[in-house]
Amino acid sequence: MTELSMDQRVQLLVSPDSERLAYFIEQAKTTQQVWSLSNEEGFVMVETDDGDCVMVWPDAEFASQWAIDDWDDCEPVAVSLETFQTEWLPSLAMDKITVAVFPNIEDEGKLSTAEELTALFAE
Repeated sequence: MTELSMDQRVQLLVSPDSERLAYFIEQAKTTQQVWSLSNEEGFVMVETDDGDCVMVWPDAEFASQWAIDDWDDCEPVAVSLETFQTEWLPSLAMDKITVAVFPNIEDEGKLSTAEELTALFAE
């Protein structure tokens, strides 16, 4: 897997949500893992206007950019794509929890339902 340059990382962070979503899916399929933030209480959830939401990133470095301020006790944790697809997505779907895919520094992320992500990974 090619390591992204700093420029490419910055470019991705300012890309539209849809491009970051596409990149996330592609990376997850390539590396067979997704990343989220976790502390001793478990994986971090954020509240949005639409209810609870879990956040995922394509790699540890993007995730760790969020481990500041309120979340400085968090660290990036890899979740295998298989676990994400077979355990996370079904339970998120059941609990009606959305997924913020690859949020950038402005708190912007593509809010997807578990069903949408399941379909994208199946493509």
